[in-house]
Amino acid sequence: MLLDNPALQALKRKFDEDKVKKEGVVKASDRGFGFLEVANEKASYFIPPQAMKKVINGDRVVAIITEDKEKGKSQAEPESLVESALKTNFVGRVTFVNNKMNVAPDNPTIKQYFICDDHRTDKSKKLLEGDWILCRLTKHGLSDGVFRAEVIEEITTNGDPSTPWTVSLRALDLPVAAPEGSENYPFLEPDLPREDLTQLPFVTIDSEKTEDMDDALYIEKCDDGYKLYVAIADPTGYIDENSRLDEEAAHRAFSIYLPGRNIPMLPRELSDDLCSLRENELRPTLLGIVHILNDGTIATDDTVFKLANIKSHGKLIYNYVSDFLENGDTTNFNPSPEVKAVLDLLVEMTKVRDNYRTTVLASFRTRPDYEFVLNEEGALDHIEVNYRRIANQIVEESMIAANIACGNFLAEHLNTGIFNIHMGFDPEYMDDAIELLAANGFKTTSEQLETISGFCAARRYANNQPKTYLDNMLRKYQEFSQMNLNPGPHFALGVENYATWTSPIRKYGDMINHRLLKSVICDQEHPRLPDETILMIMNQARRTNRMAERSVRDWLYVDYLSPDVTKQTVFEGEIFDVVRGGVRVVLQENGAFIFVPMSLFTAARDDVDFDSEAGKIFYKKDVAFALGDSIKVRLLSVDKITRSIVGTPVELPLDMPLPNIEETMQRRREQAARSQRTPAPNNRANNQNRR
Repeated sequence: MLLDNPALQALKRKFDEDKVKKEGVVKASDRGFGFLEVANEKASYFIPPQAMKKVINGDRVVAIITEDKEKGKSQAEPESLVESALKTNFVGRVTFVNNKMNVAPDNPTIKQYFICDDHRTDKSKKLLEGDWILCRLTKHGLSDGVFRAEVIEEITTNGDPSTPWTVSLRALDLPVAAPEGSENYPFLEPDLPREDLTQLPFVTIDSEKTEDMDDALYIEKCDDGYKLYVAIADPTGYIDENSRLDEEAAHRAFSIYLPGRNIPMLPRELSDDLCSLRENELRPTLLGIVHILNDGTIATDDTVFKLANIKSHGKLIYNYVSDFLENGDTTNFNPSPEVKAVLDLLVEMTKVRDNYRTTVLASFRTRPDYEFVLNEEGALDHIEVNYRRIANQIVEESMIAANIACGNFLAEHLNTGIFNIHMGFDPEYMDDAIELLAANGFKTTSEQLETISGFCAARRYANNQPKTYLDNMLRKYQEFSQMNLNPGPHFALGVENYATWTSPIRKYGDMINHRLLKSVICDQEHPRLPDETILMIMNQARRTNRMAERSVRDWLYVDYLSPDVTKQTVFEGEIFDVVRGGVRVVLQENGAFIFVPMSLFTAARDDVDFDSEAGKIFYKKDVAFALGDSIKVRLLSVDKITRSIVGTPVELPLDMPLPNIEETMQRRREQAARSQRTPAPNNRANNQNRR
């Protein structure tokens, strides 16, 4: 046969070898076509609409690149799948097409929905339109010719008020509830010596609704500075390192704090009660005594760690303490003389430490915290803005000092532990950082920026600028912090070693450091250190938990801000990010992120350049806006499916004309209608139709 002809086969092989192929990631547009983005290539390759039906936005594929000589353009034809964008379990909503169940992935960039097979073991609960399910993609259009998925489990029903939390957690494979508790937790360390410090007026300072209180403070004045006593809850006194409970804590790695709710790392019987440093309750603690000198430095050689029993003399609330210390307001808080004396010294110490970090190291600009207050039905009632006031600063400076002391202690005595490492500027962006600093009046070298002192000097310079542009841009060039088993510097804090131990109820790494500290002060065998797998889980969990928090916030903001579209409310915002297609703005009043696309930014689109690398918006080559600049905006649309909020400026500088909102919004509505989710193509059905 002709197909068996060796010459023809060789010719076919040569033809395949001569094809230009590139591996890249598929990026879909709102108009049916897409692009292949190839790493290390600035250009992207057009994917025609017919070819896009075989792939999903975010797929990594190998594509054949062809040239259209008449048009002088290249285009890509996806040939083989390297990795699907839906490579793991994904969350979606049930939708029925011709009485067949489909799933629409909960992903704003994926417009298709797929036939979905219900392979649940228990099908007693019928799935209805709009229900949320966890699925797995079983067939892919590029490799199998059709798209198909299967149900793994039902997540929640349509209209459930807990949907934002449940869906966000399950989408990231995070636990939705606390670990199962027990009625009895025997204390495992009755024979270890603990100093009785119940007479000292320790206090906790937390939010009003906090139940898992893991740190209490006391302070004394000494000749050359202060002795700061930091007493930390002791869950390792109840949890054996070889127990199922410890294994569960290692897997979770952190408590998850979401707007309005939290998912503790430990059973609530421990986190919220037995280990929590409740007022007037006797509690075993791990105590650190940190010597802070009058100039703000920490005399780490003098740090003392010991086991102690304490009683909190007051559950203090951030805002009430700040009202008292800043304004003398005793409406909600009127401390006893002994507690007032402790607070006065804590304020002194805090100002000394803050001055040292600001002038010698580099303190970072802080944004306000936005607290989501829910109503009885579980919906968002309102948002409270909490600024970094004196009570917050007291706790912050105390915890930083205690963790610096712990890092140096573990480095000296064991040369291991769970250390937080931050290496300053990413080497890949070092030249960019140097160039940016020089353009803004600060001359430095890579050798200087590779030292803690040089990095801190650059950060201080940025902090002292009248605008936040330089500060915001430098953050883009920095490394991410990581947890590590070996000592190492933390450039962002300006210290050689940093190991957290002050939140063992909430962080598994802090539990590990507790056991290590105990092994030194009690002269015991060192506990088992986590392997690289556990370390990877902890680093990944920190990122994933933040993603869950952002996801829930996006859900709540969409509902919360929907009325403001009709009201045409004007918000004061700050430019948070500049991208090629527009600008992201954070609203100062409530912390919501909105997107202002280029089409809704100005009518003079041909004269505007959104420069993402420079973090600036140019109008006729003049700078109109830069990162950190204020901008007044109003909301135009809220999309509850994609959980996105779109806005437009209400005033612009440099005589830049405002956009024609009605025309632009009409075009966007038409584009949205064209890109509404459609069933993924089924090649068999298409073939039958052609027949």
